[in-house]
Amino acid sequence: MIDSDYLKNLYSKARLAFNKCILNPDNVFLKDEINIPINDIILMEDFVCVKFLKYEINTFVIEVKLQLISPDNRLIGKYFYYENEKGAPVDDSLIFD
Repeated sequence: MIDSDYLKNLYSKARLAFNKCILNPDNVFLKDEINIPINDIILMEDFVCVKFLKYEINTFVIEVKLQLISPDNRLIGKYFYYENEKGAPVDDSLIFD
């Protein structure tokens, strides 16, 4: 059963994964892709989506989307966090507009 605490936990996991992504030394180039300090990005919850694979009800991926907002309240991108039915992270994606 999905409840508000479960959704809050998913958004928390996505926020932690975003911070891990931007702090990863392999992603140092990200700071050059936007015109604000990367640490000034404001994360706003957008949606949580469950995607089932084929006809398997016990195999699915949970997609969590965060909007990336600048300090002057402009949408500057999006971050997606994915985990499987066991709660293990499987992928993420960071896109600047």
